[in-house]
Amino acid sequence: MNLIRSEIGRLALTIAVLSDFFGLTMLIIFEAMKQGEKRKDFIWYYLSSVIGISTLLFAGLPYVVKWINKRTPEGKNVDQNYIIAILLAVFLIGFATDYVGAAIGTGPIWLGLAMPNEPPVGVDVMRKTVVILTDILMPFAYATVGLSTDVFEITAYWNDLIPIFTIVFMAILAKFVTNVMLARFMEMSYKDSFILSIMLILKGQTEYFLCLHWMDLEIIKTPAFSLIVIMTTILTAICCPIIGYMYDPTKSYLVNKRRTIEHTVQGSELRILACIYDQESVANLFSFLDLANPTSNNPFTVFTLYLIELGRGSPMFIDHTKHINAYWDNNNEVIHSAIKHYAEARTDYITMRSFTSVTPNRTMYQDICEIALLYKVKFIILPFHKKSIKDGSDYSIYTRPGVQSSNANTLSHAPCSVGILACKNDATWGTNPTPMSLQTHRQFVMLFLGGPDAREALSLASPMVEHPYVSLIVIRFLPTENRGHLKSERKMDDGVVTCFWVQNEWNDKVVYKEVFVKNGLDTVSTIQSLNNSIPVDLWIVGRENGINPILLEGLSDWSENPKLGLIGDFLVSMDVNTSGGSVLIVQQQVLRDPQCIPWGCY
Repeated sequence: MNLIRSEIGRLALTIAVLSDFFGLTMLIIFEAMKQGEKRKDFIWYYLSSVIGISTLLFAGLPYVVKWINKRTPEGKNVDQNYIIAILLAVFLIGFATDYVGAAIGTGPIWLGLAMPNEPPVGVDVMRKTVVILTDILMPFAYATVGLSTDVFEITAYWNDLIPIFTIVFMAILAKFVTNVMLARFMEMSYKDSFILSIMLILKGQTEYFLCLHWMDLEIIKTPAFSLIVIMTTILTAICCPIIGYMYDPTKSYLVNKRRTIEHTVQGSELRILACIYDQESVANLFSFLDLANPTSNNPFTVFTLYLIELGRGSPMFIDHTKHINAYWDNNNEVIHSAIKHYAEARTDYITMRSFTSVTPNRTMYQDICEIALLYKVKFIILPFHKKSIKDGSDYSIYTRPGVQSSNANTLSHAPCSVGILACKNDATWGTNPTPMSLQTHRQFVMLFLGGPDAREALSLASPMVEHPYVSLIVIRFLPTENRGHLKSERKMDDGVVTCFWVQNEWNDKVVYKEVFVKNGLDTVSTIQSLNNSIPVDLWIVGRENGINPILLEGLSDWSENPKLGLIGDFLVSMDVNTSGGSVLIVQQQVLRDPQCIPWGCY
């Protein structure tokens, strides 16, 4: 699952599917020839039975599933009786294929291939069976393989096993060499060709259970079965660490081309990737986009990515410009309808394009980074849900661990700048954010602690002051003693801050202050004092890169979410006033080559 979203992983999967389809055809022919050893007409009985069962499954089952989907109300689970009937069908089809002479596992495999795995039927079957299959039945299946393996018989019958060992070894070697040669012929690099070939020679549970079937048919005996199992296990034990060491599917995300707001030429298009996890993410996103102030000189192209935790057999990616009505549950349709209506309302300066990704939490970041890389996005917006929920007389903090893990991986591998938008309270910026609904004064505060992340945050905040209903306070923190900072970073900080103040010196909605602090305690005290004195709608702060350590001294001991940076974590955890107190933590793009000169990397 970790490699299925990578380029080489998808290529290996495609090749494996095609080769396994050919191999399955050869297996059916082999089984037919095996049946014909007793009587010639058994071949036609076997082939006609296999074709009849497969035709019934692939032609009839999709209509049954569609009928079940129609009878299931939107947003509801499939009726329990249908789920039970599908599970019983697994046993029935397994009995049928075993009765006609095919492997008992062939029928269930065909059943899974023939069943449409889109929700709600596919999702509910997966959710109700994944625990018992992976945690109970699968271990027992491997135990069966282990109990049928006798290592001592390999040594006892080694002379008889040499031909089998030679055949298996030469087959693996021939497949490896052939794949390398073909990959090189298709102009793949030597390293990628080597990695792809290793992926394709890997064996797994299918080979184990196929050998068990051969033992049932008395094609092979225990010594040969044990040899094949041991060779498969050793092959996997050798290849997996090699792949993990040589191939990093996230390496392509880090680039040396500047994709930041700071280095974007004024008057050019700003491409934003907005990630959505639920309906609350949509409301906060629309409010942020309006307040970010797209104009004719600075239009936005927004790519929305609706991320759904995997509840089906395999990941799915939908481009809604190509699949307009690709919805399957009420929540999905509501979110994309909201996006569509907002896009129609903001045709002036915002162009929108929507995607949906159904994938495990641990690989969500790969879809985010791939879209950002493909469409040359310069800023990714990630939601960070942390809000107070009343529990009796007390308040508890609610977070989504899977979302936070995805956000952390995105911060580490993103090919552009990233912003984490944390809306802590139930009071968001507006559940129906339109230009008319945003005619309320908003007070933003930008905390400038130095470094590339702070400069990126200030570059993002600068256009916001042109919004007629946004006021901005910029507070620059400096150490009381001139120490702790890099001269090169300090010089760039001075240049960006000076440029900002020159542009907004006569703007009554902009306030600029410099605060001198001794340590991290003075820093948070200043922030807390400001929070108590005025209502703040949005805090903007750089994440961590380049911050003078003097400004954060003594804060690392109590950090709850270090991925947000120390100040960002403090702002998210801080008790805020009734205005909402949302927080935007900004990280500037991390280049592959840290020595790359900022203005020479286009």
